[in-house]
Amino acid sequence: MGETELIERIATRFIGLPTPEAIAVVQGIGDDCAVVQVGKQMLVLTVDMLVEGVHFRLDWTDPHALGWKALAVNLSDIAAMGGVPALALLSVALPAQRGGAWLDALIAGIAECARTYGCTLVGGDTNRSEQVILDIAVVGTVDGTPVMRSGAQPGDWLMVTGSLGGSRAGLLVLMAGTSHQVDLTPHLKPIPRLAEGQIARAEGVHAMMDISDGLSADLPKLLHASGVGAVVSQSAVPVHPAARQWAEAHQLDPTVFAMEGGEDYELLLAVAPADAERLQQRMQAQVGTPLTRIGTICAEPNLWLETTSGQRTAWTLKGWDHFSP
Repeated sequence: MGETELIERIATRFIGLPTPEAIAVVQGIGDDCAVVQVGKQMLVLTVDMLVEGVHFRLDWTDPHALGWKALAVNLSDIAAMGGVPALALLSVALPAQRGGAWLDALIAGIAECARTYGCTLVGGDTNRSEQVILDIAVVGTVDGTPVMRSGAQPGDWLMVTGSLGGSRAGLLVLMAGTSHQVDLTPHLKPIPRLAEGQIARAEGVHAMMDISDGLSADLPKLLHASGVGAVVSQSAVPVHPAARQWAEAHQLDPTVFAMEGGEDYELLLAVAPADAERLQQRMQAQVGTPLTRIGTICAEPNLWLETTSGQRTAWTLKGWDHFSP
């Protein structure tokens, strides 16, 4: 059972359960955030967990960077809806030896990220465990309608912010324990694309999500939610310099390497061609982030990769899945 099947298995148990009359559930399980309307206010809610030995190792991750990342990965979900972060809840489970200065540095990292993006910690829980577990929930707001995964339309351009594969390259360098000089920032201290998501929503993009499990795994989720297909041009995918450096040093295709890498926390979006150039210009001018067209949405629910030789092949790329063997 993969991660998608696990989520669906949980979700089916809650179909039809009532919600308070004052709260309207606009979007439940199946998007980057849940969306609820309370009175006239639209709220976006997300939660993400980092587990020692699965998402990080303490022999190569300093606590300050870990704290930053624990909150940043949640803020990336808020960004994918075009939202603004507001409140956070922190649950942390620690071994006894992870108190004192180590804990202070961890909390300082969370606090720095919170201050940078205007998010306030309002509560949480603590517990003891054999390993470090960080679980943060964030509530954000949207002035208007959030951007869902489900709005992509045939003819839309597929676009991504920034570049891909940098986090995967950093992870492999750390795992290998080599002296290979690669920028580790994308893996250790990712930047949530909040301003970019808000600009994209304001410009009327049709669909959006963040790339946390790799383009190869996340694009099919967006297409499934929208009931459409796509053609992706391999030569158009922006590859992070660290990913290119690592892939070429190990005789790998840099673009495939980048597409299969997780934890990029870039934004993947579908936008009408008439709006794409204006969106590119505004994003570059306001935040300096490049926005690259990588493909086109099509009506047939199939996903194709157009290779550098011009051949169209079925999408067989794999990304990150917590429950894959």
